[in-house]
Amino acid sequence: MSNKEIAGLFHELASLMELHDENPFKIRSYENAYLALRKLDVPLLDLDREALAQIRGVGSAIGDKLDEIKQTGSFQALEQFRERTPEGVRKMLQIKGLGPKKVKSIWKDLEIETPGELLYACYENRLIELKGFGTKIQNDVISSIEYFNSQQNLFLFSQLETEANELINALITLNPSLHIETTGALRRSEFTLSAIELLSDSTELVLPEELLQLEPGKFSWKNRFPVVFRFAAGGNYYYEQLVHTGGSDVFTREFIKNISSNVGANEHELFEANRLKFIPAECRDLDSFDSFDANTIIEATDIKGVVHNHSTYSDGIYSIEKMASECIRLGYSYLVISDHSKTAVYANGLQVERLELQWKEIDALNSKLNPFRIFKSIESDILTDGSLDYPDDILKKFDLVIASVHSVLKMDEEKAMKRLIKAVENPFTHILGHPTGRLLLSRPGYPVDFIKLIDACVSNHVAIEINANPLRLDMDWKWIPYAMKKGLMISINPDAHNLKGIQDIRYGVIAGRKGGLLKNNCLNSKPIAEFESWIKEKNRF
Repeated sequence: MSNKEIAGLFHELASLMELHDENPFKIRSYENAYLALRKLDVPLLDLDREALAQIRGVGSAIGDKLDEIKQTGSFQALEQFRERTPEGVRKMLQIKGLGPKKVKSIWKDLEIETPGELLYACYENRLIELKGFGTKIQNDVISSIEYFNSQQNLFLFSQLETEANELINALITLNPSLHIETTGALRRSEFTLSAIELLSDSTELVLPEELLQLEPGKFSWKNRFPVVFRFAAGGNYYYEQLVHTGGSDVFTREFIKNISSNVGANEHELFEANRLKFIPAECRDLDSFDSFDANTIIEATDIKGVVHNHSTYSDGIYSIEKMASECIRLGYSYLVISDHSKTAVYANGLQVERLELQWKEIDALNSKLNPFRIFKSIESDILTDGSLDYPDDILKKFDLVIASVHSVLKMDEEKAMKRLIKAVENPFTHILGHPTGRLLLSRPGYPVDFIKLIDACVSNHVAIEINANPLRLDMDWKWIPYAMKKGLMISINPDAHNLKGIQDIRYGVIAGRKGGLLKNNCLNSKPIAEFESWIKEKNRF
């Protein structure tokens, strides 16, 4: 289990306890454990009790439950509350905007026990009769349930990719001569997926214990992840089939019809034998391949600096020096520290007096770590009126400013655009962070007119980030072709809150490649000197 999954168990327990009016102090302790554990980048289940005791918010009671999780995947206290709570009520707790108090009222007062019943009740306007609810909240609940229903049985790419690699390794261990690779949407690195799709050159397989066959071609991995097998003849026909099953409709129309020879020991050779330009699998969702050149699009090795990161000055769990040292270890040449600004009280956002302390520390580290460079930045909250949450005399002291929306996310397009455009027009804004605020499989994000937004960013010399956190991947890759056409700079940023989070840059690069992002259009592919020149140009703008 990942740290986030483990932390989620404690969050679930806290929610169920609040639903049942349990001791508020115990509820708070489990919520604190959730907040502490989800940020860690060292696998929790590999830590001994002594190491666990060093983690703030993890006492002996939490340690005992972590021992249970290590053995069973859950713990007794949680299972007891699950047994006391109907399954449908537990699902309602997963719906955005429905906290334990609201769910309890819906459950006890309206005797509703499933999201489906709740949706029907909303359509009949029964929710507005409850104390604390109203027409607006009822409409928000309808939207949340409809989105929740649409995302069921879906998985993040980062999760399924990890599971697929583990499954492939297990299959090859048991079947040494087997040729098997991912295909379909997983091979194209789509952000959300319904199953692990595999192409095998054999139908006679010895299966690992955790892979159960449900019906011909359909399996379940670890009793959690759907697996679909496709089978192809061996030899060169395998790669023809791999290209065919791993392509979008547009790609298939453009390329599959032109394959007349199946000569080749891999996909590259197959394309070459048919005199076709090679299109990497993750790029095969593009609408057009006329000007595509696989040699010019962004690669992970092109990224020179790590932009948008959080330290212990706000809600990160490592010091600036440790973040910098990890960047150096990974081969990067600069780091942009962008802790949360003062409005983000929930994230220990930086009040003005603490900024001076951080800047002094960065100056000292730059002397110590030279030629590696740490840039002074901030992730400044975009307030509801579009202004940033520091005065100009403070904003001008940063090397660069990332402007992001973190609160009051329920906006129609008109409100969202007014807010974003005003922030982009602020002369101190350098990068617009996660422009829609979406969380994949959890929150759809507010509506944005990207044509107007991209045009405004270009006019104001502002870059847009691809937030590389696999839960965000925001800006969506579909807007990259238009962004490049207009000359927009795009920054691939991990939004890292721990050391491991820095490596999320990989997912952002994949997102960039899906949109055909060129190296020259990527802000942090620039070496330090060019990156500084871009900042200075923006400051003169």
